[in-house]
This record gives sequence, C-alpha cells and structure tokens, in this order.
Amino acid sequence: MRFYKFRAVGKDLVGDHSLDALLKSYAVFSSRTNFNDLFDSKIHTPRPTPGQIEDLLKRSGVKGSTDSMKSWVSSGQFTPLGLSALESFEGAFNETIDSYPIYCVSTSNNYDPLWAHYAASHTGFCIEFEFPGAQPTQVQYRDQLETIPLLDFLSAFYQFGSTDRGLGNRILDALHVKLNRWSSENEYRLIAGNEIGKLPKGSKFMKVPYDPTWVKAVIFGCRTSDDVKAYIKNNLPFSTEFKQAIAVKDRIELVSEA
Repeated sequence: MRFYKFRAVGKDLVGDHSLDALLKSYAVFSSRTNFNDLFDSKIHTPRPTPGQIEDLLKRSGVKGSTDSMKSWVSSGQFTPLGLSALESFEGAFNETIDSYPIYCVSTSNNYDPLWAHYAASHTGFCIEFEFPGAQPTQVQYRDQLETIPLLDFLSAFYQFGSTDRGLGNRILDALHVKLNRWSSENEYRLIAGNEIGKLPKGSKFMKVPYDPTWVKAVIFGCRTSDDVKAYIKNNLPFSTEFKQAIAVKDRIELVSEA
C-alpha cells in the first residue's frame, strides 16, 4: 500500500526544512499541539463528581497512597485542594499525550485540497512511500471527538499504574480521531513507539530517520518551479522515480517526469 506526504517549499532552498528532510531521509513527527486543526486528536476528559471520588476510595482493590485523595472532598463538595489536584492531574495527562510523536500521511495523491493546503498551493512536492512491516493506522472520522472520563485515569493511576493496557489502547484510538469534515483527506497515522521515544517537554517536533528505499517516488506539484525540481534531482542522494502532477480539466493526474 502506498502512502503520500505533501510538503511545502520556501524561497530559501538550501535552508528549507522540507527539502532537508527529503534529502537526508528523515520524517518530522509532530505533537498533536502543532496540528492545523484545533480539534484534531483532542480528547474530552470530563471531571468526576465528588460522589465518584468517594466511590473510588471505597474500592477494595485500590492500591497506592490515597490519603491525599481523602482530602479532595468534604460535605459532598470538592475542596480547594481537590479542585487543584484534579486540575494538576488533567494537566499532567494532556502533557503526556502532547509528547506522543505523530506522522500523518494520506492514501490520496491527486486530491486537489491536499496539494492546496499542504504543498503551498501546488508549488511544493509529495513523497510517495511504501512502508515495510507495521503500517500506518487509518484515521477514524466521526461526528464527535473521543471522550475518556478523567475518573478512568484516576482509577488506572491508583489501581493499575501504567499497566492498564485497555486505557492505553483507548488513548491511541483517540489520537486517530478527526471530525467528519476532514474525511476527504483519507489520512493515516504513524505514532512513534517506545523504541523512538517521546517528544521532549516543550518540543513539538522530532526527526526520525527512515530507509530511503521506502521512497518510491517524488511527485512535483502543478506549480512546482523548475528551480525546486532541479534542486531535488541534483541533490537527492538516492535513486527514485519522479512524477509530475498536471491539471486536466477538473482533476489532477500524474505523469512520469524525466
């Protein structure tokens, strides 16, 4: 299965990040905080009620120190300490999820909005990939984003620690959810595993090297300049096919580029 990554190119070809990544064979994995869609991979985490916290404390299987949690609720209401703790827990969760490195690709190579939005109005280029082994996961387009109650994280933290694989899978699923209005992009995602690591705190990007044989073609946009084409062809350190996108009536077609 082939996947496509659209890239824009700036005026400074030598210092351009997209060209550098192509020539040096690395992918730029990004935090969800850097996505252009404000709602992309957002997880709604409604806070628990005071009664739910009290029920959690009564569970016989709760492990770890819960003494501090006992001070979160008083007379059926959250105490200032409880509200502060929930806010901190929520912030820590989001900080962790923000550190997941994500690489987005598409199965479409001739969809006009992809070229317009991600390849600078057809002036950039597109990388055609074929990945061995594990494949990118398809994005799920839905009417609403994923909801995981904060109580589930609290329960996992105090009962199961980091071994709650079910919760981990729910989080990964949520990172593959976008709203239906983006469905025409046919997006797939690679989320970096432990062998690659997490994004450092405060960082939004991570460079991940790949085997250049995974690049099956470089596709030039309808408006890609001759200078950009020549720069890529003259500096690409490995052999691959070149293709050209052309506008034919009301659609884009790809032809071989010499």
